[in-house]
Amino acid sequence: MQEAQERELVTRAMVGDRDAFGALVDLHKRLVFSIALKHLRNEDEAMDLVQDTFLKAWTRLDSFQPDSNFKAWLCRIAANGSVDKLRRNKTRRAEEIDERLGHADIADARVPAIGMWGHSDPMEESSRSALGARLMAALDTLPEAHRQCVLLCDVHGYSYQEIAEELQIPKGTVMSRLFYARKRLQALLEDYRQEASRG
Repeated sequence: MQEAQERELVTRAMVGDRDAFGALVDLHKRLVFSIALKHLRNEDEAMDLVQDTFLKAWTRLDSFQPDSNFKAWLCRIAANGSVDKLRRNKTRRAEEIDERLGHADIADARVPAIGMWGHSDPMEESSRSALGARLMAALDTLPEAHRQCVLLCDVHGYSYQEIAEELQIPKGTVMSRLFYARKRLQALLEDYRQEASRG
């Protein structure tokens, strides 16, 4: 029922119905805020980005394909806006990346994506919350450039090529950053994974 209602609201909004778009804002504002906060780590900036995201969505509704997923389209606007804001606000350089790491080394390492951790076996809600808290704390230890690649790839589902285009860096750099970031996250969360496997 909710999907049908959302499609109806989108259809109405696309012909200029502001009330329908307002209903879409109410439906998705918490999701957009959570995306912005994960990237920006600042509530005030996240709130600003929520407004920017919905303003962009409203002004770009004519480019939305009616048979597409509106929520996914909105999430992508929010994620792109977060990256743009971070780029503008950047005050420090990310640590140097060792570009000599070959693609074969990355492929052979088989470091898992963070989006897969905790999902292979059923877990209690409290355990998921604990993992989420640990994961966010671990993400905060990463250099900004690495954290953005992890969020875009493992949280938002961007491909390596899409991340490269969004961040304006070579695809190889994206792969290197993800390799190092996942390796560090894996090390930081190793004790949690061992506990989960024993449980």
